Amino acid sequence: MAKQGVSTKERLINTVSQMLDGEHPQNILVEDVLTASGVARGSLYHHFGDFPALIEATLVRRFSAGVDFTNAVIADIVASSTSAAEFFERMYEMSIDTQDPERAHRRAERARELGMANSNLRFRAQLSVEQERLTNTLVEAVVSAQEKEWIRNDLDARAIAVFLQAYTLGRAVDDVAVTKVDPEAWNKLIRAVTEPLAN
Repeated sequence: MAKQGVSTKERLINTVSQMLDGEHPQNILVEDVLTASGVARGSLYHHFGDFPALIEATLVRRFSAGVDFTNAVIADIVASSTSAAEFFERMYEMSIDTQDPERAHRRAERARELGMANSNLRFRAQLSVEQERLTNTLVEAVVSAQEKEWIRNDLDARAIAVFLQAYTLGRAVDDVAVTKVDPEAWNKLIRAVTEPLAN
């Protein structure tokens, strides 16, 4: 019997999302999802067509939630900062949070998503919408800062937005290294690399 207020589709996505907190997507089995969610096999195929589509929809949902959170933080920083110094400091603080070693699992998931998107056109079509949404929010933040003359106008806003995302994802390289970069040294490098963006 379905739980009150939660659709079958949502129960399936929520179940897979909980499993993804501790498992690689390839290790999640359809039988385990059906048992944990209490959903019949026919209902799964009715809503998603196949099991990989459920995994993909869940990964997109998880990424989308992260985009929503990040976009809200960025919008607040842009709207409430009163100077270039404050804007950069708050963006830097947000960046430090994304670089935290405790977020290694999220960076690994993101790297897997990008790998999947390169070989799975159906997943790529879904993920690209959310990726574009995140990049566009960053572009808007950069343009707003450029209009306030806080960021150099001779640099392309989209290039800056992609660069900011790239160094965060790039931290995944160190997440699997034997000898890891000291987090303070990494954050110091980020500050040194991003400071020249200021006007």
